[in-house]
Amino acid sequence: MESKLQRQIWIFTLIAAPLLLCIAQFFWIDGRVTATAGWIQVIAFVFWIPAFQAMFVLLKPQYPSYAVWGFLIAVYASVAGAGFGYDGIYTDAFDIESAEAAGNLHSEIGFPIVLTLFLPGILFPISLLLLGIQLIRAKKVQLWVGLILSLAAVGFPLSRVPRIDLLAHLDNALLLFSHILIAITLMKKGNQ
Repeated sequence: MESKLQRQIWIFTLIAAPLLLCIAQFFWIDGRVTATAGWIQVIAFVFWIPAFQAMFVLLKPQYPSYAVWGFLIAVYASVAGAGFGYDGIYTDAFDIESAEAAGNLHSEIGFPIVLTLFLPGILFPISLLLLGIQLIRAKKVQLWVGLILSLAAVGFPLSRVPRIDLLAHLDNALLLFSHILIAITLMKKGNQ
């Protein structure tokens, strides 16, 4: 059973994580994560860890194994989200301005970049998608709330891989909206 403080932290981080990601997006330059966008993104993904914990705790009664393993994978994915922020900080600091130059840096690093950025980076939207589906199945959120979260999950790589700012802003708005709705659900559960 979680404490009142734990619930308050979960509610705060459910809103803060996607809100900070929305803010970071405004500091992209030509699809590139700048140092400013990077540090904001790092903090956003730190907040995403307790936000994920909140969502997985909602699912624990119906899906105990998924709640444990899914949370572990989501934490790994959140570390990668922070890693992309650090990548933006460092590429900005070293004046790496083109996608080609950043790709060359990643090639120089080699296999570790796969384990620290790309593999867990794929797991972030997959974690959100599966959470949306499982929250619907467990009847922890209304159907439309879970669908918005799932739609945002699908939109995440579609906007970030090609680095399309407008799509990323729209996806961030969906992420924020879905997380606010889940936070409201969590608040109501706490008041029962």
